[in-house]
Amino acid sequence: MQKILSPGAFIFAAIVMTLTFLGVCLVAPEDPYYRWQEHNSGTTRKADWIYERLHFDQTPIDVALIGTSRMAGGLSGPDIEASFCRLTGRRIYVANLSIPETGRNMHYVIAKEAMKTKTPALTLIELNEIEARTPHRGFVVLADVEDVLTAPAFINFNYFYDLARLPGRQTLLWFRWLTKRGAVRDHFEPELYQGRDEDRTREIPLLDGRVISRFQKIPRIDLDLAYERRAREASPWRLPPRLHPLEYRFSRLYLDKIETLAEKSGSKIDYVFLPAWRSPDYPAGLSDDLGLNREIIDLGGAVAENPDKWLDATHVNAWGAMEQSERLARALAERHPALGVVGC
Repeated sequence: MQKILSPGAFIFAAIVMTLTFLGVCLVAPEDPYYRWQEHNSGTTRKADWIYERLHFDQTPIDVALIGTSRMAGGLSGPDIEASFCRLTGRRIYVANLSIPETGRNMHYVIAKEAMKTKTPALTLIELNEIEARTPHRGFVVLADVEDVLTAPAFINFNYFYDLARLPGRQTLLWFRWLTKRGAVRDHFEPELYQGRDEDRTREIPLLDGRVISRFQKIPRIDLDLAYERRAREASPWRLPPRLHPLEYRFSRLYLDKIETLAEKSGSKIDYVFLPAWRSPDYPAGLSDDLGLNREIIDLGGAVAENPDKWLDATHVNAWGAMEQSERLARALAERHPALGVVGC
């Protein structure tokens, strides 16, 4: 005689089976190189190069740059190295590990990987005129399982979404591990490696094979229209006054985690303000909101008012990147003159 489960027993069995499946997925073996190949921004990719630079390139990293596309396209590692050497007579290796889109949780993922593998002498973290409150969409693609599980759930609109995606992600990575087939490459191929400096201040490679030159500018009227649109949409406060301490809680938590990683690894941390068009000043009070008790390297000022230096309202063009890179090199020479080794 066939035994029929009661509704309660069926639900209990379904929950047990689901949790068992989740547990198996989360502990299934994977190759992190394949995981970092899964990420792209929709038009371009960077994460797989970051992993290759950190794991397969023996060149040390003296200065790691971590931020958004504003830093990726606005600061040139080779230019900074050359200017620093001219100013100090010392050689440094700069790695621009920035990745498109905002989200401090992604900065933590990259900082964690960099400090685990290379222990940069100095890590520079990007600051903007508007601090993003939202998590990075790619966090669940690149983060370790434990970092997804232990991410802050409060004031984190992506937490349960990321949690729901995790089993599927792990199943895919387990399959790739079994078949030894990566999304881009099955194994590291030195002849295809882009080199220790993947400089995106001159041009941007796209997924469709095209390359976009950054030696271009747009009319001032278009910059102003974009600025006015951003100004209408932006608000320094989105929560009522009595909840202001929660406004930047997400960013503070991850910046604190990055600073803890740096303290344990022996890496120094500095913060760099990168302006937007017509937003030349580092916002008063932002350091307090983010709990930053240190002087900020300020790259704002005149560049934010010069239309010849902008690709769009939030990204400098190649000429703007040259100016910002020179200014950062001068700041590093003043603040950290003993970086690197003697000789160029």
